[in-house]
Amino acid sequence: MRIHRVVFTLLLLTSPIAFARDPFADVTTAELNNALLKLHNEYRARHGAPNLVVDPSIVAYAKSRAKVVSTYEGLGEGHRGLDHKYGENLYWGGSETKAGSSGFATAAVKAWYDEISQYNFKSGGFSGATGHFTQLVWKGTTRIGCAVAQGKGSKWYETYVVCNYQAPGNMMGEFQKNVMPKR
Repeated sequence: MRIHRVVFTLLLLTSPIAFARDPFADVTTAELNNALLKLHNEYRARHGAPNLVVDPSIVAYAKSRAKVVSTYEGLGEGHRGLDHKYGENLYWGGSETKAGSSGFATAAVKAWYDEISQYNFKSGGFSGATGHFTQLVWKGTTRIGCAVAQGKGSKWYETYVVCNYQAPGNMMGEFQKNVMPKR
């Protein structure tokens, strides 16, 4: 099985893009959210960040975001329309055959965390290459809600993973006190 993935950087798209299709099915479950929470908290612990808790209202928001982003090919919608009281990490995965959502969810969080290899802890600051990582371990973030949407696109079976965070991370001037090196 060939798997393709795209991790979307934290850039806002401003050009209008037409809806390409109906939204994909929401496959979010409490078990999936708990697994995503556990992964987030394991990575956060490496950096001295407190554990997150799942917030049902943020899960509902993440579901609405997954519905929107899944109407576009890949991650063409990006963060456009995001309510900026939330931070957001997006992930797209595609495969030739229908795949389980938990594997893509795990891959999403790992891909976001793996951006650590490009982060400069001395200077801190935002980079499109590390924005998922910094949001994931952001100390000031306390609550999370994630959602997963899946369906058959024009070429692939696609999975969209959306995690929203409150308080949002990646705030300019705040990196040094919110993104700590590994312990």
